[in-house]
Amino acid sequence: MAVKLKDVARKAGVSPTTVSLVFNQGSQSRISQTTRERILEVAQELGYQPGKVAQRMVKNIVQPLPQQIPPTIALVITDITNPFFTELAAVIEDVASRYGYNIILCNTKKSSAKELEYLEVLWRRRVDGLIIAPAEDSSEYLLEFLKREIPVVFVDRYLENAMANAVLLDNVKGAYMAVEYLIQLGHRRIGVINGRREVTTGKERLLGYINALKDYQLAIDENLLRDGYFTIEGGQQAMAELLDLPDPPSAIFSTASLMTMGALQELQNRGMKLPLALSLTSFDDYMWTRLVDPPLTVVAQPVLDIGREAAQLVIQLIQGWGQDGPKKIMLQPELIIRASCREYSS
Repeated sequence: MAVKLKDVARKAGVSPTTVSLVFNQGSQSRISQTTRERILEVAQELGYQPGKVAQRMVKNIVQPLPQQIPPTIALVITDITNPFFTELAAVIEDVASRYGYNIILCNTKKSSAKELEYLEVLWRRRVDGLIIAPAEDSSEYLLEFLKREIPVVFVDRYLENAMANAVLLDNVKGAYMAVEYLIQLGHRRIGVINGRREVTTGKERLLGYINALKDYQLAIDENLLRDGYFTIEGGQQAMAELLDLPDPPSAIFSTASLMTMGALQELQNRGMKLPLALSLTSFDDYMWTRLVDPPLTVVAQPVLDIGREAAQLVIQLIQGWGQDGPKKIMLQPELIIRASCREYSS
């Protein structure tokens, strides 16, 4: 059985955090020289195998590398222009930096082929850990990658057929809350601008929409289901298609902020004002959703918590903290009611 970081801590008589600081920061940590030497000696005695930087330190117990290369975590996301991923990356980088890790950021642009390229490069570079929002919900290559000796944490979305660590949002619940709110206002024809059905976030938010309609005995009209592909252009096109229906919806739920931007652009082009012409709810809460006129009713994601949990989980895995099987952390959404919806009676 492989020796873990906590085994070194137990035998050295120190906390796991102290051991982590010694391996990640070396002589630059605030740990005393005596304690540092004892930890490295115990690690060598037990045969503990840390990351590549710490391995070099163990070989030279008394004099760690004068210029230490920090261990590295790769963050692979699908769209750096998406405000969710921009904020997520900033949080992960901040947490990683505090623990002495560097971040390599890879933007796949929603391409499975690009994702595969990045994963091969990251494997060759021997990164210490990986946080990834996969381009699609199924990937044979990524399934094989999970078998390699690199700690992996999925964030925001995951592979449906993989047993893996993940930090996620309860997307079904979030979508359900948004649609239920519209139903309680009296709306019966509710359109949805969905993302991509090839990823779990798109599937789950659509499922939440459908579940809410079913629970309130409302018909599911395929004409009211439009895909916006998580883009501004897609959101505008989807809104146009919904408004041009012979019997258009009285309310619309947009499942992501970029599509909401496009939807609002289409409403502006047509001179339609919320909530008189239409009620609108959206996923994601950003500064602009509060500043538009009227402010939008939204499903807020705890992006800071998602990023922190993902970073801390992958660092724990890198440092050898044991756990019983893959860990899935599910965070909860919040419905924030503002002024973009109104009561409706047919």
